[in-house]
Amino acid sequence: MSSTLLDPRVIDASTLIPRLTSNIYLPIAVEGQADVAGNASVGPVYMIDRVDESSTSFGANSAMHRIVQAVLDRGAGPVIATVSAKGTVPTLAERQAAWAKLESDESVRLRLTDSELQADLAALAVSAGNADLVYNKQIAIVGLPSGTGKSGLISGAAAIAASPAGATRSCLVAPGVFDQNGIFFGGSYAAACVAAEVAKNADPGNDLDLWQVPLLTGIEKDGNGLPVFRRGVVAGAAVDDYEDLLQGGVSPLQPARVPGGVMTTHLRTTYITNSTFDNLYTRVIVDQIFVDVKNYIYDNNFLRAGNTQTTRNRIKSGVEAVLLERRTWIEPVLQADGAMGYNVSVSPSADYRQVIVGYEGTVVRGINTVKVAANLSIPV
Repeated sequence: MSSTLLDPRVIDASTLIPRLTSNIYLPIAVEGQADVAGNASVGPVYMIDRVDESSTSFGANSAMHRIVQAVLDRGAGPVIATVSAKGTVPTLAERQAAWAKLESDESVRLRLTDSELQADLAALAVSAGNADLVYNKQIAIVGLPSGTGKSGLISGAAAIAASPAGATRSCLVAPGVFDQNGIFFGGSYAAACVAAEVAKNADPGNDLDLWQVPLLTGIEKDGNGLPVFRRGVVAGAAVDDYEDLLQGGVSPLQPARVPGGVMTTHLRTTYITNSTFDNLYTRVIVDQIFVDVKNYIYDNNFLRAGNTQTTRNRIKSGVEAVLLERRTWIEPVLQADGAMGYNVSVSPSADYRQVIVGYEGTVVRGINTVKVAANLSIPV
């Protein structure tokens, strides 16, 4: 309507745009390349709430927009996003400059990139480890290009895990997937879909094994039209591609039990030195316990209280309560008094400038397999 109308009126030009939302427990940050058509600039960090906002900011045809849309479509917004380059593929140095901004953001918990280059993904794992230097707890969820075979994925996981600090903070998702429209995308898109489910999961005691990933219709296929990874028999011997990938540090997706969908197999970190972090949710639980205790200390203003026995007793009782509320994912241990608890201790430093909070517990492992051992009989 023309802006030169003289009749004094209030005109309704409102629009209603659907916005999928869920409670977000682990906020997601995305880095990537924007199209020239996008109005976002290299450098700033943006908060993206809507799909149309992402399209306008990063360009409708950019891989970065596709990743942000995958997250928003699954109700895991808002998304924190930063552009590392416009119109050209970012160099590793440009990506690292963008990542440095996200490392220092304590609200960021999951990290995504539109890159599928092994070197970039290994560097992102290092970046997630760097965030822990300032006690920010972040996990990189990444994917390699479509067409990467089982051995290539296992080699890629090993390369990503080369950094000890990053190995326990990176999750390699594979293979590529078909979206709800039957369009095929590579590993970075699959990683974004999985990250959205992790972000929405309120209970770390649920490790999302065999979890249906919405708005996907299938995993990558081989030349025969079959899922590229599967359980089968080759030359009279059982072959389990998913187990091979998991043992190699990869988190494979598989066809859903109901045909026409996709579900997780098991989510793990790329750390394979031992079985400590063979479940991604071990990392999440360990991080979240620290975050919850930290927030309890901040929220109750203990840093402005005197270092007295009364204050220390308040801290102790509060930390015990925090841990007790989370007993479904961190179990108590036997204490000196014979009771089960968390051995919470709060003691002052020698100069009384510091309070040291200690606690113990056992991280709950999820069930990986169920063995059915039937003993049947029949009358004869």
